[in-house]
Amino acid sequence: MNFWWLALKDTVLIAKDRKALLTLILMPLLLIGILGAAFGKLMGDGEVKIDKFTLAVANLDEGEMGRVLEEDVFVKGLPGLVKVKKMDEAELYESLKAQKAEVGLIIGKGFSDAVISGEEAEVKLISIPSAGIQAIITENVIQQFAREATVRTAGIKLAIQAAAKAGNEGQANLGPGSFSAGEAPFALVKEEAPNAGALPVNSFQYYAAGMGVMFLLMTVTIGVTAMIEEKEQEVYKRLLVSKLTHYEYLAGKVIGLLVLSTLQLLVIILGTRFIFSVDWGPSITGVFIIGISFVFSACGLGVMAGALLKSQKAFNVAGMLGTQIMAAVGGSMVPLYMMPDWVNTIVKIFPNALALQSFLELMAGGGLKDILPGAAGLLGLGVLFLGIGWLRLASERRVNYA
Repeated sequence: MNFWWLALKDTVLIAKDRKALLTLILMPLLLIGILGAAFGKLMGDGEVKIDKFTLAVANLDEGEMGRVLEEDVFVKGLPGLVKVKKMDEAELYESLKAQKAEVGLIIGKGFSDAVISGEEAEVKLISIPSAGIQAIITENVIQQFAREATVRTAGIKLAIQAAAKAGNEGQANLGPGSFSAGEAPFALVKEEAPNAGALPVNSFQYYAAGMGVMFLLMTVTIGVTAMIEEKEQEVYKRLLVSKLTHYEYLAGKVIGLLVLSTLQLLVIILGTRFIFSVDWGPSITGVFIIGISFVFSACGLGVMAGALLKSQKAFNVAGMLGTQIMAAVGGSMVPLYMMPDWVNTIVKIFPNALALQSFLELMAGGGLKDILPGAAGLLGLGVLFLGIGWLRLASERRVNYA
């Protein structure tokens, strides 16, 4: 049980370092407050309302499809969102210059023929500089209409071919009535998220988790720096020639880091909860399972690095650089939703990225079962890192102190 006093020694030494203590406790809370307030609008805190906007339409097409797009889709399909004003092309440009309309739509000549034949249809979309989301909405509606029209015209062509083979050519036609008879010819597709019940995560929640995992990595870096400092001094040599085995030495270092990191995690959770009203999710048990699993994984990574590197100077450079790189690609600095899906999948090999995604899962309303795979992954990484560190220390002792 000699490793207990070693763990206590490391914890007390770091606790006595006021500079390190202030960095590990106050800096996360300070950065969470700054980043949460700065990126509140960017991350969409609160409910976003899109006001009704004016769409100027110049329909140069003489076919049925142009009329359907103008009348059935925009006028009748989106009355609560879009106010359609019909005009010619010159009036449309004047209306945009005077900012009487946010978005202008010019339906080109031959639009109907192009859509029916499956060729590229000419549509020009113009918007004023401030109409970002309005222009995107209009563009998506047009693209959706074009896809739906292509499918329907292809279906009608197949029906004509089938009728021709059956000798009923007169019962099938590709005229305007094919698109205007009966119910509304084109229904807008309603998209629904896979997890429609998920709660939005605001900026304070995101950076509470992001900065939390980043500073926990920094805590491990500080602890491992002390470990490497011992290796450069006579203290480590005296420990290795004593009755303290490399297993006990490793266990003492890990337990010391676990205790310190767990206390820091508790301070971050409670501090953000009471200072910034951060909601960590409905499952407090899940929060602590992910937190402890991440701390274990981070400690394993740190101990492995400490076992592999012999120089404190080398570790200071590699440790801080590695922490910043992991924080950047893992989402602590740049929000995960701004990265491609394949990046979010690859970075799960990093403990901080996997922990951050699990915390966000809980904040979005996930339960305990949703984060168990992430917790298992973190524990697995921790065991792997500790195994590599243990093998390195064992081989080092056999070579140098046999």
